[in-house]
Amino acid sequence: MTDLKTLGRYQLLRVLGKGAMGLVYEGADPKLNRRVAIKVILTSRIDESQRAEYSSRFIHEAQAVARLNHPNIVTVYDFGEENGVAYLVMEMIAGEELSSYFDESQAFQLEFTLEDSVRMTCELLDAVGYAHQQGIVHRDIKPANVMLNAQLMVKLTDFGVARMQDVNANHTEAGTMVGTPSYMSPEQIAGQPVGPRSDIFAVGIILYQFLTNEKPFRGTGLFDMQQKIMYSQPDLPSKLNPLINPMFDRIVLRALAKRPEDRYPTARHFRDDLRRALNGETIAVDDTMPPEVRQPNGFLARANAAAESDPDATQISGTGLPFPTGPDDDATVITGTNTPAPKP
Repeated sequence: MTDLKTLGRYQLLRVLGKGAMGLVYEGADPKLNRRVAIKVILTSRIDESQRAEYSSRFIHEAQAVARLNHPNIVTVYDFGEENGVAYLVMEMIAGEELSSYFDESQAFQLEFTLEDSVRMTCELLDAVGYAHQQGIVHRDIKPANVMLNAQLMVKLTDFGVARMQDVNANHTEAGTMVGTPSYMSPEQIAGQPVGPRSDIFAVGIILYQFLTNEKPFRGTGLFDMQQKIMYSQPDLPSKLNPLINPMFDRIVLRALAKRPEDRYPTARHFRDDLRRALNGETIAVDDTMPPEVRQPNGFLARANAAAESDPDATQISGTGLPFPTGPDDDATVITGTNTPAPKP
């Protein structure tokens, strides 16, 4: 696929990146005299039983993002299919994926200021909230799908697994798991219906990385990581980074609550609390919030004590991994496998 020179009227200049779904090229649109990003997949090499699904996802992504007009969401210009190659033409972002800043394999990881971390998370939440208002749940929010331009402005991209919602449906179908393992919500892992608060959970993971330079849920393998996402509480951000206000602990734990109904109801509520914490204001709590949010330190102490007294308490009684193992735990996966729901 790398030897392609043109698609439609577009010239393919160089490969920008390779993902689970295909390649992304830097391209040129001679008609409008502008640089573009072109995402392609060679559908002729896909198993015939999957070809229609992949083509449908490409068309779906174009239709989904075409409905979105927001400064923090990448613009889609065009899409098509030619000689077994499906392609999506998008706004060219002069910058890097957020994942490159979080890359632990690099000798140096950029440490953002708290102000920049909060601002970028708020921009991401603005994009997510706008998409939700338009009836679109992204379902695969992760650093690799967040572009930062030269001014470190956020651009959310890759709505390929987004699910449009009609007015009367605020969940996707049960039994289907879509997303990236290390950024999945508990309900995604369990194959349960997925709604906007799954995106809230994924943004909570990214916020945790901004604050601590670590992921909140880490394991020796995908199954171990799955257990932690579904049952374990992460270390408080202020424990790993004593310089931050403990109010951020409360925000992170609410965003990462195991039950969707315990998370922030909207991206705007999440964003507003972040701005309050940055300004040194107290984050209000009430009895409807889960105990880990109302009393973070006390809750974690009790949870850790319970885990020590019952080492089998966090075991999943499923029949195995709900997603394929492999070297890239951040690759997008789609499967119909069901796993047990989180314990009440």
